[in-house]
Amino acid sequence: MLGWWVYYILNKYIQIRFLSEFTSAAAIGVMAVVFVHWGLGNSVDDIIIGSVMPLVPGVPITNSVRDILAGNLVSGPARGVEALVSAAAIGFGIAMVLQFL
Repeated sequence: MLGWWVYYILNKYIQIRFLSEFTSAAAIGVMAVVFVHWGLGNSVDDIIIGSVMPLVPGVPITNSVRDILAGNLVSGPARGVEALVSAAAIGFGIAMVLQFL
């Protein structure tokens, strides 16, 4: 819930979706490591997976595939690339935290 709140607040003020996703994923990673260190959790991986799931761009990927199958060869790949960049921003945020902590 705290990770989604960080995403919501940053997206409200910054309005750069990929930066909001990257920062919220990094915040989720930091909070997961801190909570396990404090004894409030057992596994950093489980906390990160459960917290990142609301940020994963599942609907845009589905819409991209639907557009491609419908013959929209401009909007389908464009939506797909946008969804992949979103997923990469989330992955890079988590990877950065796990690399340094």
